[in-house]
Amino acid sequence: MLHKTSAIVLHTTPYSNTSVIAKLYTREFGLQGYLVNSVRSAKAKNKNAYFQPLTLLDLVVYHNPAKNLQRISQLEYLHRFSRIPFQTHTGAQALFIAEVLYRTIREEESNPVLFDFITESILFLDKSDEPLPDFHLLFLLKLAAFLGFGPSANFSSKQCFFSLSEGVFTDNTSIPAVLNEENSVLLFQCMNVSYEQTVLNHHQRQTLLESVIQYYAFHLPSGFSLQSLPVLSQIFT
Repeated sequence: MLHKTSAIVLHTTPYSNTSVIAKLYTREFGLQGYLVNSVRSAKAKNKNAYFQPLTLLDLVVYHNPAKNLQRISQLEYLHRFSRIPFQTHTGAQALFIAEVLYRTIREEESNPVLFDFITESILFLDKSDEPLPDFHLLFLLKLAAFLGFGPSANFSSKQCFFSLSEGVFTDNTSIPAVLNEENSVLLFQCMNVSYEQTVLNHHQRQTLLESVIQYYAFHLPSGFSLQSLPVLSQIFT
């Protein structure tokens, strides 16, 4: 049966000489894999450009819950990017965010609230006239809440140290994996700002990003590591 759904491209894996398996996060069916034939051939109907990281698509798909791989009948852009593929900093952030989503989302069921949050975040990044150096870090903090382990906002003058393992601010610095007071304050500030605000300098951003990735590793069952992090670190110097 054919279904309409919007989708976000997270990852592609080559399959045979000209085809790919595309991992897409869809609004109607959650995370799904699609076998897309001849996507890399010169005469392909579905050009490879449709399957770049974070591309937003409108699809008509064949969906069979009993199958691991689905098929796409029709596709078009939900939104044509104006900046993400053409600017170095936004392109690096898009690669990073796509990898984060690919390694964290496992739901094969509809979650419109999460889907809309991701879509709105991508659109914000693409439409921004100015670089957003803290965007990827702020995105991680916001995403964590949707994944079920958002950091607690219980910061106070007494509870001013953030525990990566517990996800709360605490006054106990003897437990493992606790941020120092300076970084805990910065983390709390980042939890309360919008994407367009720049809170951190380069050193603070790098330090806090490493801490937030460690935080994800504590709270995801299979751990968490990212191949795109070194590229992002080189660009935002």
